[in-house]
Amino acid sequence: MKNKTYQMTTISRVQTATLANNSGKKRLTEQTGSINKLLLILIVGGLGYSAFIAKNKGLISFDKTQNFVSNLSNKVSGSLNTNSNDYTGYGVQLVATKQLDQAKGIMNDFARDGYSAFVVASEAKGRTLYKVRLGPYSHKPEAVAVQDKVVRRYPNSPYVKSSLVIYKPN
Repeated sequence: MKNKTYQMTTISRVQTATLANNSGKKRLTEQTGSINKLLLILIVGGLGYSAFIAKNKGLISFDKTQNFVSNLSNKVSGSLNTNSNDYTGYGVQLVATKQLDQAKGIMNDFARDGYSAFVVASEAKGRTLYKVRLGPYSHKPEAVAVQDKVVRRYPNSPYVKSSLVIYKPN
C-alpha cells in the first residue's frame, strides 16, 4: 500500500512541477512579448524625438520632402498620353480600364517603384479605354524581361498576372 501511495505522490509532484514549469514559460513568453513591445515603442519614440530635434535645429525640413513628393507626383501625372500615337515600340500592358483615376493611380504606383509607366487613351466601341503600360522598349526581349521582373516582384497583383507585351509600329 505504501508503494502505491508513494507512486501517486511522485506523479502528483511531477504534474505539479510540469504545471509550474508551463506557467513559468507562459509568464516568460508574456514578459518577452511585453519587453519587445516596450523596446519597439522606445525605438519609434526615439526616432520621432530625433526627427523633432533635428527639425527644430534646422537640420532637416519636412517641407522639402513634401515638395519633392509633390513634384514627383506631378511629373508622373504629366506622363499621361492621351494619344496612342505618341510612342512606338514594345510595352507591357498592365490594365485597360474605363476609369481615368484608376489608370493614373496604377501608373503612379509603378512609376514610384521605378518603372517607366504611362497611360494610353484609346476609343473602343464608343468608349474611352485607358491602358496602363510600362515602357516603351525598342526590342521585344527588353519588354519580356521587364514583364518577367514585374511578375516576380508583384506575384499577387491582378494587374501583373494578366499583363501582356504589346507592339505598336511606327
